[in-house]
Amino acid sequence: MEPNALVVCGLDAIDGTPVIDVKPYYPAYDCVTGATVPEWVNRLMKDYF
Repeated sequence: MEPNALVVCGLDAIDGTPVIDVKPYYPAYDCVTGATVPEWVNRLMKDYF
């Protein structure tokens, strides 16, 4: 494995293409109508603000 590598499973991407930015969708900052987030995002952001 390369230094500073991020290993993921189940990523919706094409193998070998570059990944520019990795972050969860968060409704407070993004604006996709009707979007849902996984429960871990709410846990992660619980005490952020």
